[in-house]
This record gives sequence, structure tokens and C-alpha cells, in this order.
Amino acid sequence: MLFQPVPRGELAEGLASPTRDALAKPTRKDFSRVKPMHSSSLDSRGQTARCRVAGWTAYRVASADLPSLRQQPLVLQGTPLAPSFLKHADEQTIAGLTAVAKVLREHGLEDTDFSQWGVIASPRFLGRAALAVALSRFAAEGAWGISPHLIPHRSLHALSGTVSQALKIHGPNYGVGGGIDGAAEALLAASALLANDELPGLWVVLTGYDPELVPGDPLDNAAQPSAANCMAVALALIPPGKGHAGPVLSVGAGEGGCDLADLTLEQFADTLANGEPLARWNLPCGGWAAWDDTETAVEICL
Repeated sequence: MLFQPVPRGELAEGLASPTRDALAKPTRKDFSRVKPMHSSSLDSRGQTARCRVAGWTAYRVASADLPSLRQQPLVLQGTPLAPSFLKHADEQTIAGLTAVAKVLREHGLEDTDFSQWGVIASPRFLGRAALAVALSRFAAEGAWGISPHLIPHRSLHALSGTVSQALKIHGPNYGVGGGIDGAAEALLAASALLANDELPGLWVVLTGYDPELVPGDPLDNAAQPSAANCMAVALALIPPGKGHAGPVLSVGAGEGGCDLADLTLEQFADTLANGEPLARWNLPCGGWAAWDDTETAVEICL
């Protein structure tokens, strides 16, 4: 069930009327002026949200190569980003934005207008290495030892916000999850946004280290973080029309099946990288997800 706010004019008229006090005070438990409305965006047979995958990629980069990516001007839609754009960005943000650039280039989306799209991003344990150093400096020097760029660039929202700025997106952008089940939580959030049928499209960006990055000792300047690969999955999702032949991502309510593995970022990235036509997972946070790239025409109306 979705909710529709009372129109501004109607609300203003009500407040200006003699019944203003009655409107302002709750008349029953859990009173709200928000009016419920039912959405027809879900499959009535199984409450499944489906969307077309207009572009996708699974990208891996060694942690040792991330500093060089930071210094290379990234080109999006034919325009290079400013050299300082990624100066303070987290390494996962760099990998995620690089994956978005690959999707634009490899799937012919460079001329697409993304201004009204949305962004869902789920970086896994973002900023752990930087935070270890920052906490050590805070203990030794106090607040003056902490960079003002730490919070805006090393917090959960940083990846989605950076993608939004880079593509000049004015729609919603959210950082989702942040932990081990972040990929599953991001797909659930993405399906909810697209099922509302108000966005023309949605970027979903998932990142994380494999194996998990272990920060170096913050008290030893010579200590280096452990070697790891930074993974990034980027999906450009749009509500599908009728007769679409191509990849479809489905997210459903209920149990997907006891024989299904739980979705992880690693499994999702391997499915895309290996070109697997069909895959289905349980979502640890509830529900199930399915990837279908069988090139079979599917009639879907969201």
C-alpha cells in the first residue's frame, strides 16, 4: 500500500475553514491526513515487482590500482569530470562511479537524460580504513586532527550522492544497507521505488571488497591495508513495456524457496560477469530476487 498526500490547495482550504481545530487534532489512534491508495504496480499473482535492465556491468579492480583511478579524469556522457571531483572520494565510490561509466559506454546510454532518475547505492562497510586512521588522530589531536571531508565522503550516502552529482540527477538518491546484506536491501529498495511508477529509471550501484579489506595499523605509518579486490555492480533499471526481450530483474515478496542461496554481492557480480541467463536467490532481509536474461519476450505492465 502506498500513500498519497492531501493536495496543497485542499489542505490550505481545510485549515482556513471553521473546522481547522478538528483537522489539527487527532480524532482517533494513529490519525493522519495522508490518504491511502492502492498501487497496481505489483504483479497481483505473487506481488512481484519487475523491471527492465537497460544496462549492467560487474567490475573488479585491485585495491592497489584505486589511487591511479582517482587521478584519471572519468568521462561520463562525453564530458570529463573535473580532476578534483574524486579527490576526497572513498575508494568504493571511485569503483562504483567507474562501473556506471562502463554501463553508459557499453550499453549505449551516453545520450540518455538522467535528470529525473533516482539512485540507490549500497557500499559495504564504506570508509573503514579511513575511519581507523581518523579515530587514531582524534585520540591524539582532538577534533583538529579530523578532515572535514570525512563525513560527506565516507558515509553511507556518499556513493549515491556522488553518482547523482556526476549524472546531474534530480530524483531521489539513497544509501541503503551498508552491511553484509546491503545488496539484498538495495534491490528491495529499488523495487519499491520503481513499483511506484513515478520514476523513468533508477541506478542501482553495489560495491564491496573481496576479500574484506583489513585496515593497516593507524599507529604505524608504514603499515598498509590488506590486498583486496573492490567489486562494483551497476544496473540501469527502467519500468518495462510490453513485449520486451532482454534482461529482467524481478523482486518478490515471500519465500523464494528453501533450495535457493542467499543473495550476496559476490554471487550477483559473478552472475553478471559470467553471462548466466538465469539466476534466483533468497533475500536475507526478506523476499527473493531473480535475474532473467534468456532473451525471451516477456509481457510486463508495471
